[in-house]
Amino acid sequence: MGSETEPKTKVMKRIPITAARHIAETYGYDQVIIYARKVGADPDPYGEHLTTYGVTKAHCGAIAKIGDYLKRVMGWEPQQDTAQ
Repeated sequence: MGSETEPKTKVMKRIPITAARHIAETYGYDQVIIYARKVGADPDPYGEHLTTYGVTKAHCGAIAKIGDYLKRVMGWEPQQDTAQ
């Protein structure tokens, strides 16, 4: 009685820039970083994801630099992002 069960596992998906833009517009921010994690080895896959958004080109550049720094801190391999 009263035993907790693990929530049903969902497949990880990339978090789109539109989600970060929605946060910026809804809550009045110029720059947004979304960092998400799926932990544990079972079931695979597990991992991390980071999405950034800036309201102007200058804000995009600034928040992208912060995002790149965080990726280095977390030991992520450099990869080319195709998002614009």
